[in-house]
Amino acid sequence: MAPHKATSKQAKSGSPVLPLEMQLLAHTTSGRSELQQVTHRQARKQDKLEKWQKKVLKTAYQNDPNRFEKEPSVLLSDFDKEEDTMFSDYSVQTKLLKPKLLTFSTGKIPIASCTTTPITSVHKSTKGPKATRVVPPSDRDSDGTSTTSDGTSDESGNDSEPEADPTDNCAEDGDTAMESLMATRGTKRRLDTAPEDAMIRPKIKKESDSSRLKVSDFDDILKEVLIMAVSIFWCLLVMHAPFPDIIAVEMKLAKEAWNELCKIKGSNIKLTPSAMKMILKRTLHVRGELKTKMRSLTCSYFGFRSSDSKDVIRHNHDQAESLKEGSSFVFKDWTSKTGIYKTDLLQEGINIMWFANRNDKGIIYHKYFNPIPTEVVALVLTAIECCIDEWAEGLKADIKFTSATYGSVYKGYLASLQRFQQHTAPYKLLEKICDNIHDTARFHAGVQPLAMISAAPHQINDNALEDAIQEYQLEEQDNVEDNES
Repeated sequence: MAPHKATSKQAKSGSPVLPLEMQLLAHTTSGRSELQQVTHRQARKQDKLEKWQKKVLKTAYQNDPNRFEKEPSVLLSDFDKEEDTMFSDYSVQTKLLKPKLLTFSTGKIPIASCTTTPITSVHKSTKGPKATRVVPPSDRDSDGTSTTSDGTSDESGNDSEPEADPTDNCAEDGDTAMESLMATRGTKRRLDTAPEDAMIRPKIKKESDSSRLKVSDFDDILKEVLIMAVSIFWCLLVMHAPFPDIIAVEMKLAKEAWNELCKIKGSNIKLTPSAMKMILKRTLHVRGELKTKMRSLTCSYFGFRSSDSKDVIRHNHDQAESLKEGSSFVFKDWTSKTGIYKTDLLQEGINIMWFANRNDKGIIYHKYFNPIPTEVVALVLTAIECCIDEWAEGLKADIKFTSATYGSVYKGYLASLQRFQQHTAPYKLLEKICDNIHDTARFHAGVQPLAMISAAPHQINDNALEDAIQEYQLEEQDNVEDNES
């Protein structure tokens, strides 16, 4: 029979039994830690509440500062709170402790100068004139003006009383010196009045990250003109450099757009760096918007379809290759290659991009689109080729309309249009094509052609004026007959 092994409660439980004192200490320590956590949580909640109240007060003050007599002290920084008293508790010693007054003498022996009462300190304040030293006659200019230590000129010498007699005592000289000191104290110069054509300097309404600026962040003056400036910038961009090589080209066009805007508004508004940044950010938006609008038009016009069928994929691939061969898609009939630059897809792209309605850019800024520039035609053709390239493998792929990829393509189409214009110059074919595109686009926007508007349809013709004279003569004749009867 196996011997019985004694087991203790500690072995059965598997964990040591703590003494009573140790258990009480553990409970006390955990209670303290929980109390500290509760205190920290309450402190954090109080901080969050104070920050939220300060934020609400700041928003209310920025939206309507007229409701407040002054800026709430909660919104002031430590520097702002000390600004009013930071210069009021110091005494600043003047540069000259013993200013001397040199008297004028006609004799050869100089008169001994008398020292005035030294000024040990001047109580400097944010308000009131500055204390300046007495300038001897030897330091005066030839016109009688004196130059103070801060570089400003003083003309009080012309209107001052004659100098004291050299035989007077030092007491009189001291009084004269003190009077001269009081007369030569500098005063604040008046602010220069701004001219009538002063430049308007728009400001940002609220502080925000410069990389996330929005039009709504600017004040009312700049908010209104920024939208117009961007529209003009878009027009200039598509006309001159839709694929700019360097940033200097974009900045030049942005400045030109801003100057045009100032002419339209009849005011001189400063082009701030933040406004310039907002305008330049729209460079990529022009090509991106054109590519997005042309994608659906190109897909439906040439019959591209998304499908996993091998026949559909093969059809998409063959269609893309045939359209790209010899730039067949620029023709009205791309199979027989007739009607060059008369494709309906080109017209539809210009309609939807710049002539969507009577308030679109092609109507408001018609001087940039009458007639349609060859640069605009080349840009739309480049966007069409980019959309065709997305179907080159049979399945739709997303291809970026970037300057690195399609900048050279754009230059190629622009060169082809220029050669076409030179080759057909006697017949002015390209001019007629661009005029027709412009007139059709205006019809699509729901406005009359410019030729009809310039004809002044509301002008009264000469026949109506002659009829008015005849009516007046008949009325006068009737009045005479009535009087005689």
